[in-house]
Amino acid sequence: MHQVVFRAAILAVVLSAAGAGQQPKSSTKIDTSASGVLVGRSGKPMANARLFLGKIEDDQQVLQANVKLGGLPISRTDAQGQFKFTGFTPGAYTILYYPAGGPSIVSTQISIKALLAVDSSILPLMKGVEIGTTTPLDEKKWGVFTLLKGHTFWGDGPKMKVWNATLRRGSAGPYLEVRKGVIWQADFSDKGRIKMDAWSF
Repeated sequence: MHQVVFRAAILAVVLSAAGAGQQPKSSTKIDTSASGVLVGRSGKPMANARLFLGKIEDDQQVLQANVKLGGLPISRTDAQGQFKFTGFTPGAYTILYYPAGGPSIVSTQISIKALLAVDSSILPLMKGVEIGTTTPLDEKKWGVFTLLKGHTFWGDGPKMKVWNATLRRGSAGPYLEVRKGVIWQADFSDKGRIKMDAWSF
């Protein structure tokens, strides 16, 4: 009697395992979301801005946007600068944006190699100092980018590099944020909350 019960239990496990293999595959749809706010450094909300998720690749030299797996999501801020992204894989992302009235598309690939460059310092006798904190610096071309007014450099003797800035690619954008010499990024996780300050606004 015990052997019959034992064999029946084994048969039930085997049939259950076989049946599990025939279950339909789970959907690959990504349901993650993250919300946040975009404000100027002054604290003023960046209303009606268009936002695009971007991913930095190739050893910090290329920024990918709207590519792979059907594209990265886009969003738009409301009157309070609030936004929401949905349908992405959790991870580190940056945000490319256009202020209110900007286009609804962005280049799929942007070279950010210029941000690794250095230039002759405007304070060559100063080393290990942030330049531009006392008197706001005017707009300056930096490769394919324009550093908007109020940007800062990190001075290292005869050379300096971009430190904190809002960047505009070309004459119309998109815009990017740099903090301490690197493109701003945040950890986007499901139901996460993101805040990004636009340095020059």
